[in-house]
Amino acid sequence: MSEYLNYIQLISGILSAGFVFAGIFISAKKLNPEKYEKIPVKTTIISTALIVIGILLYTLMKTCTNMTIVTEEHYELGTLYYASLEEVVKTFGFIVFIPVLFRLFKPKSQKRDQIEEDIPAETEENN
Repeated sequence: MSEYLNYIQLISGILSAGFVFAGIFISAKKLNPEKYEKIPVKTTIISTALIVIGILLYTLMKTCTNMTIVTEEHYELGTLYYASLEEVVKTFGFIVFIPVLFRLFKPKSQKRDQIEEDIPAETEENN
């Protein structure tokens, strides 16, 4: 049984890292200061969902770790999973808000930059 837990732990850990990095990468890819656009809501939702899936997979990995540690006391699987979920949320729960923070960043408007560049050029031409 313990060798299966090791395989489950390994697979869920790798998938967890993949989902979390994919979620952050999708949001970060949409951050483009040259376009002066906000990240679309659909992209934010997709990347947040990927990160949540990654955190749940990491919780599965922590559950497998806790199952090997707590062999003497016979806890139910649900109890171990919820205890692991609480531990993971306390430690890594803030990662879910990264795509939301990327969306809240307001890019500078392109019009203000163009106006500031045009004003000095026009005053120099008038002199």
